[in-house]
Amino acid sequence: MTNPSIKVRFAPSPTGELHIGGARTALFNWLFAKKQGGKFFLRIEDTDPERSQEKYTDQILESLTWLGLHWDQPVVYQSQRLDVYKERVKALTESGQVYRCFCSKADLLTARDAGHYQYPGTCRNLTEDEIKLRLNQGIGFTMRLRMLEGKTTYKDLIYGDICVDHKELDDFIIVRSDGSPTYNFVVVIDDHDQDITHVIRGEDHVSNTPKQILIYKALGFTEPIFAHLPMILGHDKKRLSKRHGAPGVQNFRDDGYFPESLLSYLALLGWNPGTEKEVFSLDELVENFDLSQVQKKGAVWDEKKLHWISGQYVMNASTEFLLESVRSIHPDWGKGSAISFLISIIELLKVRAKSFTEFINQSEYFFHDPESYDKAGLKKWWKDESANERVSAFLPYCEKITNWRKEDLEIAFKSFAESNECGLGKIIMPIRMAVCGTPNGPSIFEILELLGRDKTIHRIETALDKLPG
Repeated sequence: MTNPSIKVRFAPSPTGELHIGGARTALFNWLFAKKQGGKFFLRIEDTDPERSQEKYTDQILESLTWLGLHWDQPVVYQSQRLDVYKERVKALTESGQVYRCFCSKADLLTARDAGHYQYPGTCRNLTEDEIKLRLNQGIGFTMRLRMLEGKTTYKDLIYGDICVDHKELDDFIIVRSDGSPTYNFVVVIDDHDQDITHVIRGEDHVSNTPKQILIYKALGFTEPIFAHLPMILGHDKKRLSKRHGAPGVQNFRDDGYFPESLLSYLALLGWNPGTEKEVFSLDELVENFDLSQVQKKGAVWDEKKLHWISGQYVMNASTEFLLESVRSIHPDWGKGSAISFLISIIELLKVRAKSFTEFINQSEYFFHDPESYDKAGLKKWWKDESANERVSAFLPYCEKITNWRKEDLEIAFKSFAESNECGLGKIIMPIRMAVCGTPNGPSIFEILELLGRDKTIHRIETALDKLPG
């Protein structure tokens, strides 16, 4: 059943490019909204002028657009709403729910050294005269929310009932000494003003939620429904970060991944569709997504799994689409070669490549003679003159092949191996090193057929002169 009144948002801070965790949060919000026929909004939390940068805002917008996660209204920028926040602070101050705190950092450290790990309420009950005196002295101040006795309870759609005793909270700051509002304060006002019905975000925000609910109540607002997503973990089961080698979304775009492949993988990080299906189109994700199927347990980032899913998209794509996509990244790829030759290369590599960039990297030897040879490959397959002797003995077999086709090439290789009583790999791998410069790649018979007799023999003769190096 759809619910068009549902409104969700994704609210990143432009202090860095869009990372994997942020993209997963955006995706789950977007899927939830689209499944319900609701709205998905984008808000940029740029109230920290020192860390927020326009280039990161641009990167976030570009990454979301590339992923296909389009938002429903113009982007909201917190930095353009400072007057709104000031009005709300004024209202809370007048009602006595917020007060000025003149304690310096040194005062707070002294209190902590004395055993007060929470703010001890030093300025909570200052008289008007005491406040005026400090203001006249030019003493800086923060604004704190006056904590009431009791408990805050809410039902999380993923983690169930959560209850926090107010004794665990102190009179927390909502406006810093420089006049800038804090995250917990502005996010409440923004969510209220945008009529957000569901706040779907990372588990790391669980500790913020009780504070935000208290602000909702102080302002007389109705709080939204909360859902906290499990963390994405590295291989060491700690929160995924750059130290785990997890790239930002923009890297996947620049490396030529299908956006659908990244979305499919991100969806499976914490969401269980209840089937074995792992490759989805965006429409299929919308159709199948159910927030109740999101798990509590953290999901481990598995790059191999992502590569497998990405490879599935590559294999299922049309050759023409792949060719067009590769050339959109590298316009000069295969320049001067016949289209039929390029299509053959794409067909040959599509079962191995996981991204458009890999087509470019893995196809280099189809267009250029090897400038160098893989050292590990040489150490294993061309370590001494015995390889030169085998390869030299094989050249006559090449010259005798009447039809330079993969079937006839395979026959020639097998005939040589049998006549010389050596394993097939003893001749295939040195030839692969000579022709491609690497021990990896598709069938050597198909590679040689595409390259042709003259180019193959030329590269073999060149390698015989250069190797072993």
